[in-house]
Amino acid sequence: MSLPFKIVFVHGYTASHLVNWYPKISQELNKLSWDYAIPDLPGGKRPHAKKWLKVLHQTIAASDKPLVLVGHSLGTRAVLLYLEKYRPKVEQVFLIAALANRLENAQRRGGGAYPDFFDHQININNIKPLVKQFFVLHSRDDSSIPYEQGVEIAKDLNAKLLTYENRDHLFEPENAAIILEVLKRELT
Repeated sequence: MSLPFKIVFVHGYTASHLVNWYPKISQELNKLSWDYAIPDLPGGKRPHAKKWLKVLHQTIAASDKPLVLVGHSLGTRAVLLYLEKYRPKVEQVFLIAALANRLENAQRRGGGAYPDFFDHQININNIKPLVKQFFVLHSRDDSSIPYEQGVEIAKDLNAKLLTYENRDHLFEPENAAIILEVLKRELT
């Protein structure tokens, strides 16, 4: 059952389409004939927001279908920065293990890993009207991004918060089934 949407996944820090739950979810999406992309974003351990947004824009601009964005971890911030810069109309946004809109997040990982992703606070009120519905998926025991950050960004965005237990940072391959279930439920 194909969908009328283009789903673009935005991976997290040092990730790619080859790690975490991306290979598993790719297999399942292929079986469903869903149109999706998982671009490998540049920079490795020293990514820059401007370069990530450029790659995302090239990927997104290549489709004329309605857009669904799925970000994980640092990819959640990239999704919000993308909305702020390019202002596309988006059907739904799913933020998994989401970072809050806090400048202090620039200091994570010693401050040198990805500070330009947090060089300003995003005006959330400017991006909310671009998206029909936001979802935030976060595990209470996330060892990388505290659950409170997910709660905070969900509140800021008026997002539906989906809370999990014992899923840590929601990056392990077995989380593909959970993410796919949410996508199926909300997109079909």
